[in-house]
Amino acid sequence: GVKHYTCGNEHCPHVKYLCNTCHCRACPCCGKKATDQWIAVQNNRLPDCPWQHLVFTLPDTLWSLFFYNRWLLDALFRLAADNLIYAAKRRGLRVGIFGALHTYGRRLNWHPHAHLLGQPLSQLTMPPPLAHILSESDWRR
Repeated sequence: GVKHYTCGNEHCPHVKYLCNTCHCRACPCCGKKATDQWIAVQNNRLPDCPWQHLVFTLPDTLWSLFFYNRWLLDALFRLAADNLIYAAKRRGLRVGIFGALHTYGRRLNWHPHAHLLGQPLSQLTMPPPLAHILSESDWRR
């Protein structure tokens, strides 16, 4: 429910709405504090280096397939991580990845997708045979 507060002056237009808490971590309002605490813990686990945020999504025509076959969500996450590892391996690089699987979108609709944090290619240590490559334009010829 919601509490509705108004000013004692009947001509004052100010209104304040306060949501009653359900104390559920899955609730977008109540879970905010738990989410912020989780993010702080995860940030302390990451190395002190730049990270690039990547989102791997599916076409909406496949969403119901994953809704009725939840075991496929593991494959979705694995596919996203494997894609990033494969792209780095083809360039002779090793990349660190941190990820989270999301099953709902901002509008709280079913929308399976994977969020990955990976080191940007420009920040990775290049193996000695490739150390002379300084930018993407050097290797994309």
